[in-house]
Amino acid sequence: MRIRRALAATAVGAALALGAAAGPAMAATPSPASSGSAVQAVYTWQHTGEYYSAKSTCDNRRAFFMKASNVKDYKCVPEGGLFAGMVYAS
Repeated sequence: MRIRRALAATAVGAALALGAAAGPAMAATPSPASSGSAVQAVYTWQHTGEYYSAKSTCDNRRAFFMKASNVKDYKCVPEGGLFAGMVYAS
C-alpha cells in the first residue's frame, strides 16, 4: 500500500514539474498577431500553370487573374512554341 502511494506521489510531482517547466516557455513567445508589426508580403513571378497557343488568348486571361487580391501584375511569356501565363503574386 505504501509503495502505491509513493509511486502516485512521484507521478503527480513529475507531472507538476513538467507542467511548470512548459508553462513559462509557452507564455514567453509572443503571437505574431499581437506584436503590432505589419507583415509585408513577398511578391514573385509565378507560373499560372496555363499555356496558350496564341498570345491574344493568353492576354485575355489577364482580367481573370487580376481579380485575385494577392496578384499585382500578369504577363504572357513565350515558352516552347506556346505562351505561358505568369502572375506577380504573393
